[in-house]
Amino acid sequence: MQANIISIHSVPDSKMVSGVVKSAANDVFIVQSSEGLVTASQAASCLLRPELDDKVLLSFIDNEIYVLAVLIKANNKSKLSFKGDVVFDTQGELSINSVKKLTLNSSEKISQSAPGISALSSEHTIHADTFSANCTNMSLHSEQVQAQVKELHGMFERVYQKADQVIRWVETIETLNIGNWVQNVKHTLNSRAQNQIITAKSDVKVDAQRIHMG
Repeated sequence: MQANIISIHSVPDSKMVSGVVKSAANDVFIVQSSEGLVTASQAASCLLRPELDDKVLLSFIDNEIYVLAVLIKANNKSKLSFKGDVVFDTQGELSINSVKKLTLNSSEKISQSAPGISALSSEHTIHADTFSANCTNMSLHSEQVQAQVKELHGMFERVYQKADQVIRWVETIETLNIGNWVQNVKHTLNSRAQNQIITAKSDVKVDAQRIHMG
């Protein structure tokens, strides 16, 4: 026999048949096939998890039986099944498209990391026990903003506001603790109260062309 010729021996114990899943519990599948009712395990290459009444491809090798693939689904629901950690690695773009609902669930944590992240929706809702946002610059553009909070605490070095109209209702008490308070009113300053008290430690000055008292 020449040295460059390799003999091929058939492996009579290896074969593949099709069958129908009759029971699926954890990682054990009972399949009805031409070999009878057999117990099979899901092969690592079979990512689509076999379900009840699915038609599958069985592999008989080394005295073990594996489900190699799901040939025909019994319903319109499919599940990709993995054991352990999974990484999707691509050198190009990755897209996930869904005509209906898309859900992401994690029992621990979901993380996003990218130079730019965009979210576009007609309605966006966030529910969180604790919400934190840290950014160098924040820009918010909205036609209308509504906020309902029990307490609001803010610490600012400077606050700049510009508005056409400011309307505010305080039902009980408004307290201001200010170092110096300067008001520049262009036209009229109108202050009304049932009782009004003005006190100063040193001077009170009222300067105008006319002063009406009473």
